[in-house]
Amino acid sequence: MDSTNELGRCFERIGGYCNSAEYGKAREELDKIEPYCKTPADKARLHYSRGYINYATVSQLSALLEYRRGLREDPTDPLKLKKDCKYAVKLIKKEYAELQRVAADIVNMINLRYHEIPEENKAEVDEKTFQLLLGFHQSIRPPRIDNIILGFPKEDIFLGFGDYYAKLTGEKQEEAKRFLEEAYQITDRESFLACIRDNPNLHMDGYIDDAIAYLNDESAFAVDTLDEDEKLCFLAKAEFVKSFANYLPDAGVIVWDMSERIGLTRLAFACDMINEEEYCHGMDDMSRILKAGLKSFEEYARSFIFGSALFFFKVKSMNINKATDFMFSIFGYLDMSDLRNTKWMK
Repeated sequence: MDSTNELGRCFERIGGYCNSAEYGKAREELDKIEPYCKTPADKARLHYSRGYINYATVSQLSALLEYRRGLREDPTDPLKLKKDCKYAVKLIKKEYAELQRVAADIVNMINLRYHEIPEENKAEVDEKTFQLLLGFHQSIRPPRIDNIILGFPKEDIFLGFGDYYAKLTGEKQEEAKRFLEEAYQITDRESFLACIRDNPNLHMDGYIDDAIAYLNDESAFAVDTLDEDEKLCFLAKAEFVKSFANYLPDAGVIVWDMSERIGLTRLAFACDMINEEEYCHGMDDMSRILKAGLKSFEEYARSFIFGSALFFFKVKSMNINKATDFMFSIFGYLDMSDLRNTKWMK
């Protein structure tokens, strides 16, 4: 890019994309011109443009993050970013209030639905069926939920609850292998074990720990030692978690992690990446962890639902509205199941 005028034309083109709601194209163009934004004014305009796209796509925390970056680049503020920051904060407060309302409604509905039948009268299942139910999330395809962000394959390769030792063959196995590789970078036994151990999206319990510690005045670090971006992101996460922290069981959001891992373990076995002994050992271990941490499928539901919200908040760039909608969808998806009428195993 040879001139300031050419960069200006690029920004105009990006504005055109935004006006026609072609935000994907606008983002791509911004990524292309970023190396050529050298002056404080150009850098501020870059961040303003990204902030506007985030605002338009209802991701107010991400918008605020970009607006503040723009202000740091050009404190003279010709783009009136201080005004945009103030408006973003106003919208964020509304989003948190809605999240709190929905979380409270979900807990009230769980309390009602999961106590319709006394625990002693609920259906008993054997250990293997119980383990399959613990992986409910990946055992069936949920309706009307974003399959890509959930990490679901394109074809119906879900294993259901009928066969503990289910295997996939032919085209279904090939599709399952493609799914495991594309969504989780799992191609064999070693990469499966590495994913279970290291994939951050299977460790929401770790992601939430520092926020819970902060909310309990037990933080292991001083928030003021973080840089401005880190501080905003951490405090946003803490405020997000605060909306439902009091509803979590003692085990926190561990159900999200374990349900994901159970589903992946079943698929790895179904695709012959792990043997039967490894499969059974892994399933037994995860069952023991959840039995030790939870007392009922009511607690399971709360842990799973709020874990799903935290997951969506993390992977969707702190989008509070979308995380709230996703959380409510997950509640409906669980509510259609028989989990609430099933006795918890000890």
